[in-house]
Amino acid sequence: MTKDAAGGPEKDLPQGELSQRVIFSLLQPVVGLAADFGIPIKDLQSWLQVVYLKRLRSKGKTLKEAAELMRVSERTAKRMSQQLKLSFLKSETEHNLPVRIEFMLRASPMSAARLAQVIRDFPAKDVHAAIEQLLTEGTIKAERGRTTKYWVVKSVNSRVRDTWLTRIGALNSLMDNLSDTVRSRFFADEPNAFARTLTFHVAPEEVEEIQRGFEELVERITALNEAAQGQESAIPLRMSVILSPYSDQ
Repeated sequence: MTKDAAGGPEKDLPQGELSQRVIFSLLQPVVGLAADFGIPIKDLQSWLQVVYLKRLRSKGKTLKEAAELMRVSERTAKRMSQQLKLSFLKSETEHNLPVRIEFMLRASPMSAARLAQVIRDFPAKDVHAAIEQLLTEGTIKAERGRTTKYWVVKSVNSRVRDTWLTRIGALNSLMDNLSDTVRSRFFADEPNAFARTLTFHVAPEEVEEIQRGFEELVERITALNEAAQGQESAIPLRMSVILSPYSDQ
């Protein structure tokens, strides 16, 4: 139990109220950008429904089940699904899916058939295409046998290709990690999850020093990751680092 601003004991919020406050906070940057870009609230509501459907489908819900949970008709759910495929899935397939497969293979080598079975929210052809992409990049290798299995070669994922697709894909990865961190901090009391925000000033010529510090951090994490290979007690972690000029406007 924490203390309130007056120093007295602070009561824990009921789960329902806490979840409302967390969602409200998470919506702030979304609505802020939408308002800055002049996006009509009707469009924002439509996209929210599409994202909601995508989430339910990724959890293995059928279109009918998803429609029932969203309290919309199955016809409306089909329209949302089509909108998702036509407008938003390209970056998901080309960036997020390879990253997702790479993360799964870090835990254990798997066959293409097994990956396609586990990843239910993408068609098998997309899973196979993502595997081929990872093979071409040298991120994974094939282990031949009675069943071909794939395992990760590169020890730490650090993709830096700069196109709009990879930027959107990287944004999706950042949001996934943010979501995991919020769940861990607010609802799971996970000691290995944390978030810190620093506000500071540096001379323009010293900004590169921050980049060098990040590169040193990646090297350290790479060493830790390699040392943990083969250990059953190893904990899978994902970390995001963000940096931006700050303005209170």
